[in-house]
Amino acid sequence: MRIAVSYDEGEVSRHFGSSDRFKLYETDDKDVVDTRIIENPARGHDAVIDVLAPYSIDAVISGSVCTAGARRMESMGITVYSGIKGDADGKVKELLEGKLLSDREKMSRSDISIM
Repeated sequence: MRIAVSYDEGEVSRHFGSSDRFKLYETDDKDVVDTRIIENPARGHDAVIDVLAPYSIDAVISGSVCTAGARRMESMGITVYSGIKGDADGKVKELLEGKLLSDREKMSRSDISIM
């Protein structure tokens, strides 16, 4: 499983579409086997999704993901965990243990439609 976390100094950053960097985790579905941090030159959910697309991400963890961005990622087979705060590595561990729950109420509206 490949996981992308909106990332800021070890923590899950507030918003997917404006995150300056992402930490990418390669896992064997039980443990993290590799990580790397990538800079994000893009702004807005569509542009950021395009930046992450070459990495074949299976899941995204962020403080907030707009509804349109979440819909687009879900249509691509990416599971979206929104409303997440705290230590990025710890949240990935929770996901791998089946303990991480998304807070759909923390998804923000977007004026940009993907339709």
